[in-house]
Amino acid sequence: MNKRRILGLASLLFLIALGGCQKTTALKTEEYDLAIIDSKNITTFLEKDDKLEKVEQLKRADGNLNFWRNNFWEMNNHYYTKTSENPKLDVSLAKIGRDLAIDLVKAEGNDAYTSNVDGEFFYTTACFSDRTEFYKYDKNLKLQLKKELRKKESILTNQLIPLGEYLYVLCGYTNPDDGSSKNMLVKMTKEFEVIEETDLGDETSAYMRMVHFQNKLYITEANAGMGATGEPGEANRVLVYDLATKNKAYLTLTYPYPMEIYVDEPNKNLIIRHYELYVKSYTWTVYNLKDQSESFIHFPEYEKLEQEKHINPPFFTQDSGYYYFMFDDQLTKYDPKTNTPIKLDLSGYDFEDTSALIMNK
Repeated sequence: MNKRRILGLASLLFLIALGGCQKTTALKTEEYDLAIIDSKNITTFLEKDDKLEKVEQLKRADGNLNFWRNNFWEMNNHYYTKTSENPKLDVSLAKIGRDLAIDLVKAEGNDAYTSNVDGEFFYTTACFSDRTEFYKYDKNLKLQLKKELRKKESILTNQLIPLGEYLYVLCGYTNPDDGSSKNMLVKMTKEFEVIEETDLGDETSAYMRMVHFQNKLYITEANAGMGATGEPGEANRVLVYDLATKNKAYLTLTYPYPMEIYVDEPNKNLIIRHYELYVKSYTWTVYNLKDQSESFIHFPEYEKLEQEKHINPPFFTQDSGYYYFMFDDQLTKYDPKTNTPIKLDLSGYDFEDTSALIMNK
């Protein structure tokens, strides 16, 4: 595998071992505003006057698994994602209800390299050296369709977005003969028939994640080639691809190594995580598309801990106009209209390996 793709894989290394595969039996008994899932429990809270009030703590009965926080999708009052590996190295798909029931089904291809939902189906992929497999599941995680894509190149599916009748898949193609790579945008039907392949250029760059807003795709350039020290080269751009005209443009960011990207449609904001190994303080950029301005969210309180041992970047979600960033000991509620963070202390609950924040407002 080309070394510059290591950056994309690093974001997945937080996953830890998974125990059994079964359904959570301890369901909520009282109403809550938000629930935090860590490796041992599900703890529910009410949020009052920017403070958290504990409601109850439910013992988990699903093997103390962690969830894939970077592909965590809401569909019909449920959340869909994948789990970490269990002791047998099996990966499961997960459906989490607002009643806090967790349904698990072993993942086809034993992975979900990327995933997404369209309101009716849950789409996942698995990447192998000689093929890439695409899967389509219904709301109950029952497999509806499986199809292979085979090419001379090995293919990594870095992001998948359903739009209308089609799927758009951001891929990295790597030639096995010389190791050269291409950034490709693949347009498919929802039956996984390839309609069009577009070379996005910038062959020395690694395009990693994308979001859709107003008929444009915003794609993060995670790194550009390799530096003199052998580290991934610094990049600080977001590719803007117009689906109607197929024209390309770029947004330039203050901070480099953009990774995950999200969109806040009402406020016309892009929310971008920068790779914490190279950008300190677990930095995020909020880029306003209307006036092309930036604001920044930093977590300097974790710099020392990051130097001592690597910790996961925060779980991110949006709800009721606010952004939520969750570490094991702190939940930050951020108001994008005033650029104001509110720190909610979690240190008294001894959370360990938090991996999901369920909103129930």
